[in-house]
Amino acid sequence: MKRLGWAALLLAAAHPLLAAPAAKGPPDLSGFWNLLSRIVEPDPELAKHVPKDAVVLRDVGAAEFGPMEFGGLKPTPAALAQAKAWNPRAGLTVGTACLIPSIVYALQGPFPMEIYQGRDLVVMRLEYMDMARVFVMGDKPDWPADAPHTKVGYSRAHWEGDQLVVVTTHLKPATITNNGLDHSDKMVVTERYRLADGGNTLIASQLYEDPEVLENRGVRYISWRRGGNDHVHAYDCDPSFAEEYAKP
Repeated sequence: MKRLGWAALLLAAAHPLLAAPAAKGPPDLSGFWNLLSRIVEPDPELAKHVPKDAVVLRDVGAAEFGPMEFGGLKPTPAALAQAKAWNPRAGLTVGTACLIPSIVYALQGPFPMEIYQGRDLVVMRLEYMDMARVFVMGDKPDWPADAPHTKVGYSRAHWEGDQLVVVTTHLKPATITNNGLDHSDKMVVTERYRLADGGNTLIASQLYEDPEVLENRGVRYISWRRGGNDHVHAYDCDPSFAEEYAKP
């Protein structure tokens, strides 16, 4: 009886712990994602965190702006002069056809991606140009200003509820709209990712701020559909395709 008494007492003390639900972790964004290659409307949940003065760029997927059309972005005088001097054929040579853009233009391109989500790191593989991004999670120190700049930059990330927030700096200059408007190495990209449709759709906002090139801010809204157990394939850019465009 004494043993049963102690067992009952221990069970009663442990009962609240046994009954308590496990702590809910962040949503899992891992998987293979196919771009919804169409213009999507601003997601209401993500739009709450986008500045009111940010213009929405409607060029997601294969859509592109024409010459001197920047979707509402206001280039600085120097950036505008550079865009006016842009020659599209300059990018259609064997030496330039396979130049890698930065994530500002690459993320919205019409190609799939994969995400591997861990506790301390999140890795995003883009099929376009075989690009790989690493999001450093948590309260990590910023990179110094003179740290290396790359086309994927340095990304710090954290969770705000069910949204993954990613801030990227240290980007090398590259195109914004693929028509002569290039960002500088001062570009800061702020992204938010969230799941919708029961986890089958991934939605992102990608906000751009570059005081050296832009007098305002811009944002793209991008969506992907979960694609089963597939994987991204090698891009294997062949620069010789530019020779076809160079023919008179």
